[in-house]
Amino acid sequence: MSRLALRGMLERRARTAFTLLAVVLGVALIAGTLVLTDTISKSFDALVATAGENVDVKVLAPGGDDQLDGASLVTFPAALQDRVRGVDGVEAAAGSIRQAPVTVVDADGDRVGPTSGAPTLAFSAVPARFDPFEYRGRAPRTDGEMAISTVAAEDAGVRLGDRLRVQGVDRPRAYEVVGLVTFGGAGSIAGAALSVFSLAEVQALVGTPGELTELDVQAQDGLTQAELKRRVSAAVGVAGLVRTGDEDAAATSAELSDILRYLTLGLLSFGVIALLVGCFVIFNTFSITVAQRIREFGMLRTIGASRRQVMGAVVLEALLVGVVGSVLGLLAGIGLAPLLRGLFALAGFDLPGTALVIAPRTVAVALVLGTLATVLSSLVPALRATRVSPMDAMRTGAVTPPRGRRRRTLAVECGVAGLGLVLMLVGLFAGLTTSTALTLLGIGAVLVFVGVGMLSPVLVAPLASVIGRPLAATGGIAAKMARGNAVRAPGRTAGTAAALMVGVALVAFVAIFVNGFKASFSGAFEDAVTADFVVIDPSGLTPETVAPAAAGLDGVRTASNLRIGRGRLVSGKEVVLAGLDPMAAPDVVEVGWVDGSDDRLRALGSRDAMLEEAFADERGLRTGSALVVRTPTEEPIRFVVRGTFEDRGRLLGDLVVPEATLRDRFGARTVLATLVAAEPGARSAEVGAALGGLLDRDFPTLEAQTRGEFIDSQVGSINAILYVFYALLALSVVIALFGIVNTLALSVYERTRELGLLRAIGASRRQVRQVVRGEAIITAVMGAVLGVSIGVLFGVLVSRPLGSEGFVLALPYATLVVLVVLGALAGVLAAVVPARKASRVDVLDALMHQ
Repeated sequence: MSRLALRGMLERRARTAFTLLAVVLGVALIAGTLVLTDTISKSFDALVATAGENVDVKVLAPGGDDQLDGASLVTFPAALQDRVRGVDGVEAAAGSIRQAPVTVVDADGDRVGPTSGAPTLAFSAVPARFDPFEYRGRAPRTDGEMAISTVAAEDAGVRLGDRLRVQGVDRPRAYEVVGLVTFGGAGSIAGAALSVFSLAEVQALVGTPGELTELDVQAQDGLTQAELKRRVSAAVGVAGLVRTGDEDAAATSAELSDILRYLTLGLLSFGVIALLVGCFVIFNTFSITVAQRIREFGMLRTIGASRRQVMGAVVLEALLVGVVGSVLGLLAGIGLAPLLRGLFALAGFDLPGTALVIAPRTVAVALVLGTLATVLSSLVPALRATRVSPMDAMRTGAVTPPRGRRRRTLAVECGVAGLGLVLMLVGLFAGLTTSTALTLLGIGAVLVFVGVGMLSPVLVAPLASVIGRPLAATGGIAAKMARGNAVRAPGRTAGTAAALMVGVALVAFVAIFVNGFKASFSGAFEDAVTADFVVIDPSGLTPETVAPAAAGLDGVRTASNLRIGRGRLVSGKEVVLAGLDPMAAPDVVEVGWVDGSDDRLRALGSRDAMLEEAFADERGLRTGSALVVRTPTEEPIRFVVRGTFEDRGRLLGDLVVPEATLRDRFGARTVLATLVAAEPGARSAEVGAALGGLLDRDFPTLEAQTRGEFIDSQVGSINAILYVFYALLALSVVIALFGIVNTLALSVYERTRELGLLRAIGASRRQVRQVVRGEAIITAVMGAVLGVSIGVLFGVLVSRPLGSEGFVLALPYATLVVLVVLGALAGVLAAVVPARKASRVDVLDALMHQ
């Protein structure tokens, strides 16, 4: 039986190759993801170890181990550095400010740094023993000098000796480039560019004079980290958070691991999708080949082979395909990992990398998943191979007898789809933890796909009839024959369509979700913001001095900063705070008051807050209640609730507090945007020109946009994310198209005699090609229609729990129609080779074909 399985694979090389390809592509993305993330993880661990090589103790600000907002720096007084240096056993101590967001521009005012919207992070130079960077040139030594990351410099054409301007919380400052810097060979950290200055310069740029974010401490020889931590802790007291170097390295690695975990899960999900589509292709391929080999299996039965042996031969063939495909997929995944890293680099995420890490787990997962998926996909066809009578199978032209769909079978199929739907509903509405909810959603979605795939043979006849009518109207008898062929083997047609259904459904769902998000954002912004102009920095870092400067322009009525910060409740739950100038806010935003008014907002004090209605209701708060919020430094701030508002777009967060409170108490030193309202009757074009002139002169990194322009720019950034999803989902669609090619090729072989008869009675080569193309179009459009239907279902389900957050379900009808049209074009493309092969069948040979 082993030789039989091997011979079956070799005799059907094309079918084996396509089946292998389905396994290889699915396994490759899974293996490539694991190799990439393991490599990045090892690289980061090595960098963390290198950066902390001489750091025996690190001092952070209280709460500095949990940075809640990238625009908020948690600091402590620099005077603490002298206290630590005086501790017995300290060899050296150096304070610094790290990861402060800034913006860099060249002499022409063009940005130097990431084009992906990520910020440029500023670091203060530290002594060589603590310095984690490598320099081409040198590190900055005095005020007026800086180093910039190599990637940013190369992209902008910056060289040593050039002068750049850097903008922090105030107007830009000029610096000479004395060094080009990398971190572990990479010119960025997760897409953010690097810049290095003297300590005093960084403090001036980010508005933290006399403050530090961390302090590196080296012990004298013979003193353990634990002992030095005890001594430094006694000296620092509650003014700082003290960790050993090993503890700090472990904490940093844990934070990076959390980030990589989301990256891994995201990429793995696309790999699993590709493998799921491959399972449909494998199932359909084995179903067809089993039907074509009925005579062969019947002969085996007549010479003594048992049902178990026949089934074993089919499963063994699947096992061989699975093992070979998994091995090839693993090798392809190893080659894919650098390409994925390059893809992230093109998107602005230059990740550090070392030699590829191929962990035993990666090998095991790739081999087990690929092999198991292939074998499981072949079990049902293998069982069918054992259910044909040897005498019936020996008849010429014998095929697997059609079986009616029993009620029990139909109930099981409906049950699978229904169970999947129930699991999705539980994941969406049961209030479970994020990880549990996502797990249930994923399992439920897979069961829905499987259930619909099992039920799809029932839908073949009506769908083929509807889809085939336009073809029949234009294609004549050939199109009618194509429709008849699709209906004649509903299981085969449904299985092939189901593979495409998965990919199209997910593409449709992503399109629906993103379109809904864009509509929600646009509507919420239009309703909540009444300002005529929005001044922003693409990296999200607007200096606070823009508002007073803009307010002094002719034609400007009001200019108000909008800050966003984060804090924690006593329970530990994160909350989002919006900071506005109470007096100016009513002129630039329209608040949907539930219990409150613009006059109450203008009277808002430093310890007062306005609460979002759902947030207040969830905690039983109302006007007059007190709420304690902890700052990033763990300082408790007691706010009195002065009103509640409805914010379906979540533009104003959970709490609205005075801008000064958010800046001074929560460390939100940078501004998300400056909202500018023109005087009544002022010409918008003139105000815009004056505002643009101000920015060109004093804030060259910023731009003023009208409300419409701002919405369009934000929607454009969302589209970029959409294209990334489409690119990753394209792999599953490609596998499905190969499945169509495979099915058509096998169908042509199966109908060789039939095609010969058609040619013998006068059918032209063109008509034969039309028959095959028509069948492919019907199958592909059927898969696209089912996929779009399921995508819409998923979109409707997911939108329901998000409705309370302001999400609006907006179906992209044009996109959905395009998906169906593309399905038809994909069918034409997939049919090219099989149709040509069918048209070249020799009539005499075909008539003798058994």
